[in-house]
Amino acid sequence: MRAFLEPYPLSSTRSSFAPPFADYVEDVVLPADTLVRVPIPAGARFALFSFDGSFRAKPGVAATTFALPTATTGDGSGSELEPAARRIPPFLADGTTAPTHLCLRAPAACKGSLAFYR
Repeated sequence: MRAFLEPYPLSSTRSSFAPPFADYVEDVVLPADTLVRVPIPAGARFALFSFDGSFRAKPGVAATTFALPTATTGDGSGSELEPAARRIPPFLADGTTAPTHLCLRAPAACKGSLAFYR
């Protein structure tokens, strides 16, 4: 898996604004309002999301669930709307569980890709 952050001199010029093409990419098809869990590959530290429709994402484990929002949350338990690029956290919100999956859900069917980097 390629590194997202490159060593000098590539990290010191305009090329640092555009990562290299990923060599680990998952194609993802999201059916309407269906939770899809994509396993995080070993060693991945960054994920870049690209979809042709609206979607929500949340890091989690094989048992993580979430629904599309129907009301405002006040406890931090929501999912993120259309992230573009994210660092994969070492632990989930509980502070002890390592994420193993990226959990995705879309209100309407859409397709996209997840590019992973170390």
